[in-house]
Amino acid sequence: MHEEIGREVGRFIRLSERLFATLKWNEAGRGLERPAYLLLSRIAVDGPFRLSALAADVSLDLSTVSRQVAALETAGLIGRYPDPHDRRASLVEVTELGREVFAENRARWLATWEELLADWTPEQREEFAALFARLNESIAQRLPKERDAR
Repeated sequence: MHEEIGREVGRFIRLSERLFATLKWNEAGRGLERPAYLLLSRIAVDGPFRLSALAADVSLDLSTVSRQVAALETAGLIGRYPDPHDRRASLVEVTELGREVFAENRARWLATWEELLADWTPEQREEFAALFARLNESIAQRLPKERDAR
């Protein structure tokens, strides 16, 4: 059974990446590519972040996150501000425009999931959400605790 679950989780990761890629985000007006959406969503939901903490949070190299954050900043979706606890460091925080663009992209992503689960009963959706949350919590507990650099 564990082998089947592992295989299905891997398949889910691959298929959800492919699904995201097919959504043609740029046709949505202010659509974001997957890496930009990933970072903007993390900053919008749980920010502000130091770049190092953001990179650790999304498991990407700091240089990759720095480039993506620079592009988001150039687009006016995030801003950099001095860290009030350490003036040598800066924090990245979502701007008002960033909140709007994030909300538009999130609504499109959630509408896709609503469509995918349309033929599931409310009970099935509720059970799946609870089990998926439980799996995520088990994964989170297994991971080493990162120092919170926010």
